[in-house]
Amino acid sequence: MIEDIFGVLLFVLSIILSAFFSSSEVALISITRAKARTLLNEGRPGAKALAALKESPAHLLTTILIGNTVVNIAAASIATAIALRMFGDIGVGIATGFVVIVLLVFGEIGPKIYATRASDSYALTVAPVILFLAKIFSPFIWFVERVSPSLGIGKETSEPAVTEEEIKEWIDVGKEDGSIEQGEQDMLYSVLEFGDTTAREIMTPRVDVVLMEDTTTIDEAIRIFSETGFSRIPVYHEQIDNITGVLNVKDVFAATVSKRKDLSLKEIMYDPTFVPETKKIDDMLKELQVHRVQIAIVIDEYSSFVGIVTVEDILEELVGDIMDEFDKEEPDIQKISDGVYVLDAQMWVDDINERLELNLPTDESYETVGGLLIDRLGHIPQHPGEKVEIEGGRVTLVVIQMHGRRIVKIKCIARNGKDQKDSGTR
Repeated sequence: MIEDIFGVLLFVLSIILSAFFSSSEVALISITRAKARTLLNEGRPGAKALAALKESPAHLLTTILIGNTVVNIAAASIATAIALRMFGDIGVGIATGFVVIVLLVFGEIGPKIYATRASDSYALTVAPVILFLAKIFSPFIWFVERVSPSLGIGKETSEPAVTEEEIKEWIDVGKEDGSIEQGEQDMLYSVLEFGDTTAREIMTPRVDVVLMEDTTTIDEAIRIFSETGFSRIPVYHEQIDNITGVLNVKDVFAATVSKRKDLSLKEIMYDPTFVPETKKIDDMLKELQVHRVQIAIVIDEYSSFVGIVTVEDILEELVGDIMDEFDKEEPDIQKISDGVYVLDAQMWVDDINERLELNLPTDESYETVGGLLIDRLGHIPQHPGEKVEIEGGRVTLVVIQMHGRRIVKIKCIARNGKDQKDSGTR
């Protein structure tokens, strides 16, 4: 009788320990290293042990698995021994069914559900105990790491602990839960994509850049600054590809105030900063800060001038458009009616596909919708009104505004399958 009571107590203790290890596994594994460091910085009790465990996730998992396996086997053995004494040979089947049900409900499912609902507080509570057990089990952990190399236990993983895609998923979840606003979500996405953006993606293209020749007079320079509203303008010598400096409006007015209008632009301009079009904008921002300049001249692989990037352009990638009194706020996509849009010809095809849910073709020979239109036409448009059919006639691109030989605005007419069929029957 006493043996049976003692056995029952041991069985109950085994179930309690099984519940402890199962719930500890969920609570500790679900806590990220970043969260553990945050709790440590907050000075929470148990955070030091939690941070130590998260530094070696393989040891943590092995410790929990060893403990859980031992107590589960102990529970099954004790229940079988008691059942054999009470029911004879048939007690093996009874003990098996009983142990399975009890372990599932009280040793696995129930504790894990509880741990998921209070993962932070529970993880802080159990972390010191698991850390202590990890030290006790260290010989077993060492043995497992040596005899089970195929499992990768004890080896450093080559994959990052947290990927950019996972961070984006957390941001999306925060937006859905209401803890992150739309503007905050956009900015966080911009920060993540900041290091992958190149100078070519944000530059003002060569055809849109206002330039001055180095033979321009001070009076003419003042007029150009006044008309454009720019504070800095690149200066070239003889041909546009030969950028020799950048002129600051403050230096021009300083020369005017000092009554030295006889100065040439070469004497007051400063040396340009050149960057390749493939340069990442985060590195470029650091370079501009080091040189204490606000504008960079972008060149291609042949050292030809292709555009400019300003500090404002770079910052706008993070915070959105920064408008001043000289900027004209005009959307790059204007909806005229259902399926009809006016597009800025400099918009990238990928951006249009994403925002309008289209499937315009992309190619290495062009990046913008204007480049797509020229590629399909086979020549530079001579006048507004020239058009191309894309996607089997489902999308029509029409030139509606040009500046010289440059396309400025394009009308995009997108038809769905039903619209196209109806228009063909009329």
